Amino acid sequence: MKRLMPFLVFLMLSMACKTNWEADDKRAFYQACTDEAIKWAGTEDRAKTYCDCVFGKMVQKYPNEADALEHIDSLGKDPDLIKCRDEMKP
Repeated sequence: MKRLMPFLVFLMLSMACKTNWEADDKRAFYQACTDEAIKWAGTEDRAKTYCDCVFGKMVQKYPNEADALEHIDSLGKDPDLIKCRDEMKP
């Protein structure tokens, strides 16, 4: 899932040693996600829908930022996160 990797790298860099999802980190994730997703989603609304899906599933699995960071390698292959992209297909 090459398109998810920029988000995961951003997530890894922005969340070192954090124990929860800070509002600033959530906003930064959404900005990075939307900037990348709009390239293939076509509209900001579709990109936001995708990012909402990814973030929701990620937080559900990893309630703390530190937990997501520990599993950063597996997030790009996570079937639930991949499903977010598949649901966006026309």
